[in-house]
Amino acid sequence: MKIAYFIGTLKKEDGVTRVLLALIGEAQKKGIESMIITGWAEDTSISPVPVIQVPSVVFPLYKEYRLSISGIKGFSKKLDEFKPDIIHLHSPDTIGWSALKYSKKRKIPIVATYHTDFGRYLSYYHLSFLRPAVWSVLRRLYKQMRFVTTPSKVISDELTAHNIPNVYTTPWGVDFKKFDQSFRSQAWNEEIAKDRNKTVLLCVCRLTWEKDLKTLAEAYNLLKKNRDDFIMVIAGDGPARKELEKMMPGAIFLGHLEGTEFSKVYASSDIFVFPSTTETFGNVTIEAMASGLVPVVADAGGSKSLVKDGQNGFLTIPKDPADVSKKVCLLLDNKEIYQQMRKNALEFSKDFTWEKVFDNLLQMYIKLTK
Repeated sequence: MKIAYFIGTLKKEDGVTRVLLALIGEAQKKGIESMIITGWAEDTSISPVPVIQVPSVVFPLYKEYRLSISGIKGFSKKLDEFKPDIIHLHSPDTIGWSALKYSKKRKIPIVATYHTDFGRYLSYYHLSFLRPAVWSVLRRLYKQMRFVTTPSKVISDELTAHNIPNVYTTPWGVDFKKFDQSFRSQAWNEEIAKDRNKTVLLCVCRLTWEKDLKTLAEAYNLLKKNRDDFIMVIAGDGPARKELEKMMPGAIFLGHLEGTEFSKVYASSDIFVFPSTTETFGNVTIEAMASGLVPVVADAGGSKSLVKDGQNGFLTIPKDPADVSKKVCLLLDNKEIYQQMRKNALEFSKDFTWEKVFDNLLQMYIKLTK
């Protein structure tokens, strides 16, 4: 079997890219060939398979991402030579329509995965009035897919409510070679805490406002006002970083991390604080749980599908910094509760393997190619 994956932008720090590369890794283990078609690749060396880059323009709302110029001329010759059996779309932008056009011309089954909550993103750019139009475009595109997957039931239900058919829930996995408590470094922890016995709070994400970073900043300042037994660490980069640094004095910003350093930062921290209400799954949350952290996340979107409130973490009232602060304090003040939740989170994460994810997708692919 051969699979052609379409993605708008192939970017190191992007969650969609990380998911795509994990799926390709599992495909390679099974001898399945893959190819990526994208409007722009930040660094093609991150891909273990061939990458076709087509002409694109900067996306005006978010300049780190690009929109491919519609049409199939930029990739059809190379893709014809590759002869894919399945086309899997990971971005419902202009490249998605190009993928659909190619699939129709070549009569190749096309499927899609919905990764990004575009409807909710709009409010962060003062464009909420466009929400009906965005859902109309998504519905037109996804209705022409053989099936659409999402990583959480709450998001599947939302797509179904918008009259999108053939929606299936396929949660994402964790690379346990990268995210494991064995990477914990007491030396790193002590260096961050300046040799003081402090709990490390960690947030990992792209630093963009749709991640509800203002809620994070306000919760941090509430905590800082009332106590001094924690350190706040932010891993990730993005256009909101400079302003966020001003809003969170004393917090440690590490920027974009990769490899064993990234693994070490996860495993050497204690509590994962992630107030985003726009996640379709929350890769970073399950990675944190696998690394031995207790998550405190918003009771919204895909995040709430991972956390059982009061068992393997805490759910917080969406966009409520006081509630985030309250739940973090509960963990800081109750070591027994923290240890039990940590144990439960580790156990919960074990079921999220990329092998299982790809096996589920593979069975769905096979049905379409018979």
